[in-house]
Amino acid sequence: MSRRRVDLASVEAGALLVVVAFLLCMCVPPVRATPAGAGVTEFPGFHGELPSKHYAGYITVGHGQQNRHLYYYLATSERNPTLDPVVIWINGGPACSGFSAFHHSIGPFKIEYSHVHIKDNPRVTTNPYSWTKMASLLLVDSPAGAGYSYAENEDDYITNDTNRVVDLYDFLSKWFAEYTEFQSNPFYVAGCSYSGVLVPVLAQEILQRNEESYGMKINFKGYSLCNPAVDVDIENNAHVPYAFRMGLISDELFQSLVTTCNGKYWNSSSPSCQGNMEQFYMQIKGINMEHILCPPCRYKMGINKEFMEYDSGQMFERISKTSEHGLECHDQEQALQKLFDPKLGREKLHAKQTEVSGTWKRCPNHIQYTRDILTLTEYHLNVTSKGYRVFFYSGDHSLLVPFTATMEWLKKLNFKETEKWHPWFVENQIAGYSMRYGSNILFATIKGAGHVPSDYLPFEAFVAYQRWLDGANSLW
Repeated sequence: MSRRRVDLASVEAGALLVVVAFLLCMCVPPVRATPAGAGVTEFPGFHGELPSKHYAGYITVGHGQQNRHLYYYLATSERNPTLDPVVIWINGGPACSGFSAFHHSIGPFKIEYSHVHIKDNPRVTTNPYSWTKMASLLLVDSPAGAGYSYAENEDDYITNDTNRVVDLYDFLSKWFAEYTEFQSNPFYVAGCSYSGVLVPVLAQEILQRNEESYGMKINFKGYSLCNPAVDVDIENNAHVPYAFRMGLISDELFQSLVTTCNGKYWNSSSPSCQGNMEQFYMQIKGINMEHILCPPCRYKMGINKEFMEYDSGQMFERISKTSEHGLECHDQEQALQKLFDPKLGREKLHAKQTEVSGTWKRCPNHIQYTRDILTLTEYHLNVTSKGYRVFFYSGDHSLLVPFTATMEWLKKLNFKETEKWHPWFVENQIAGYSMRYGSNILFATIKGAGHVPSDYLPFEAFVAYQRWLDGANSLW
């Protein structure tokens, strides 16, 4: 007889438990899933099955006659949407559509830039470096008036940082109430550029609301920012020394600036400094501030010589006559409008028609926006002092917000350097340099990238972000 004895009573008891569990499941209603009618099955310009489940719609914030309807788009994780983090992307601008980042860097789709789309509609393909490979990605058009979002009152198109953060938290609390299945997922806030003004303030707002004894609890874990706006003085004073380090101005002019400006290059009251700054701006005139090696709107390195096809033999003539944008910026501006403004594209994405939400533009100019939060240090300190994870990363060829400005600002936080400046690698190649600070702060450069690193070097930026999001405290 076998030494392993079968306990028939245990087997029968186990079978009974299975039956009881099954009956209970039949009686208990399932947890409410995503809102009815929110599912997206087609995406403008894309042919084929979507890489994961997508949802879109509106969340109304405000009250009374001040209702603002914020459009959102959720692309769930292609890996494990049940457990993977939810990342909300706060777009910069300060008032640009979330679909800008969705198509140019981090989303599951990208425009086929091997073609310049003049006559035909833009063609869209999948992005192998989409953040949806590691997380569910939530985009929101904020503030009202950006992208598909709209307000019922014209006065609501006059806004600022403080009001926008209030709306964003209101949006999140209501969004999680509708998408309850994501409430337990780790939650991160992300953005680039001007979003540096909003992300830490929103993070602080989430933590303060979480500490209240009532209301929605968001499973906040941390935030990330690339080439972020963090302090007006530091950002603007960084331009001169960065331009000198990158060989954009002469030694003679730099030494004269150092002597006459005494480290305060921006907003100086010294006439001699102001005169030298005029010379400075003359010497960098024509430089693409977002990537000093590239022409405007080009997301690939300026040395790239890839063959490009055109869908019209009269391309240059058509562009000059029909587009307010030049060839370099055509796909960034007009191609996106061709995708998202037409009636059919709006219907696929559950967006309101033009009569309600207005013409779709990447960065509309009818929003009157004021920056009213000029320095973010206290907000970062409030969040990082509680141990939440933070990742700052910068394209090292951005003049708009140089990586040196972020490093200078980090010094002012007075956190201990737990890892000194060192290279980090992708496929045995140096992809950038990194430092680690106390309070879970990680900083990295993306070597050769511009203002939004994912736009220029998507693979390296993807690897860095995945390593951090998956829990690594270093990019080694």
